[in-house]
Amino acid sequence: PIPYTDFPDIVINLNLPQYVELKNDGASIYIDGGVRGIILYRKNSSTYLAYERNCSYQPNEACATVDIDASKFFLIDSCCGSTFNLDDGSPNGAPAWRPLRRYKTYLTGTELTINSESANGM
Repeated sequence: PIPYTDFPDIVINLNLPQYVELKNDGASIYIDGGVRGIILYRKNSSTYLAYERNCSYQPNEACATVDIDASKFFLIDSCCGSTFNLDDGSPNGAPAWRPLRRYKTYLTGTELTINSESANGM
């Protein structure tokens, strides 16, 4: 099974300088939280997706960590070679067959909350 860790809600003020990149659609950053960290992706002005960086393929391997590809068009685990779609976390390159865990996000004004509850049942 994919490892899971409960964490307190992460509240981000999107007006702070360290989050300025998230003012653009398609932008993504790394933040602390979850099992191996979280990739926060802005799909559009009202939709932010938070993905667990722990790869869904052999998740207990020491190197099973997903990163933002240099192209910024997809996510990749350089250990196993799996690639994932930024829009929904689904695998688009083997060997992974399960999507990444996606955490629930809530946007209220300029505050974004990331909850440890899974948004996709993973």
